[in-house]
Order: sequence, then structure tokens, then C-alpha cells
Amino acid sequence: MKSNPLADYAPNFGGMPVLYGLIASFITAFVSILITTFIMGWTSVAEANLSSITYVLNMLSVLVGSLLAARQAGNRGWYYGGLTGLCYAVLITLLGLVVVSDSVFNLNTLFQNTIMALVGGFGGMIGVNLRK
Repeated sequence: MKSNPLADYAPNFGGMPVLYGLIASFITAFVSILITTFIMGWTSVAEANLSSITYVLNMLSVLVGSLLAARQAGNRGWYYGGLTGLCYAVLITLLGLVVVSDSVFNLNTLFQNTIMALVGGFGGMIGVNLRK
């Protein structure tokens, strides 16, 4: 009787495409934050708009990361894109909980995390169809 390793029974979450998408998302976020910093320093963009700008930049980062994750996976784009968006949202939320002393997790945060997962799923559907 052949013994199967325990890894054969573990679920396959496809970690490599998701990790690739997360790295792409964080690189996109970092570059877009740098560009925003330069724009805000050289122009008269009000800091009151910073919350909206950050929201859009996070969505753009999730879109790019999920698109690339699904493109690398080659199938189930909604799954890999949505998982990438959800992981990005959870990591950003955890980072906010560590950095900010006030309670960051509220209904608005839950809504934003859900939207990021949905945007990730959408980006994944597009990304899987970009596969050559």
C-alpha cells in the first residue's frame, strides 16, 4: 500500500499567482503614492481630497495586481483576482490597525474590503482573458 503525503490532501489555494498579484499590488500602490506625493507638493491639490485619492489608488492597485495574478494563473480569473483583492484588503487593514492607535476597523472598512475583493474579481476576469 502506497502512502500519500499529507500535502496531497491539503487544499490548493494557488498561492503563487496570489503572491505575485500581491507583490504587483504593493509595487503599484508604492509608485502611485510617490506620484501623488509629488503632485500634492508641486500643485495646489487640497489635502481634503487625500482620502478619495487614497481610495482610488488602492482600487487601482488591486485591479493591477489581480489582473496580473489571473494572467499568471491562466484559469479561474475571478477566483485568483478576488483572492488577491481580499488578501490585499486584509493586509492593508492589518497595517492600519498596527499603525493607527484608534480603531480602524468599522463598517466603512468592511465595505471597502468587500469592494476591493469585487474589483479584484473583475480584474481577474479581465486578466485571465489577456493570457496569450
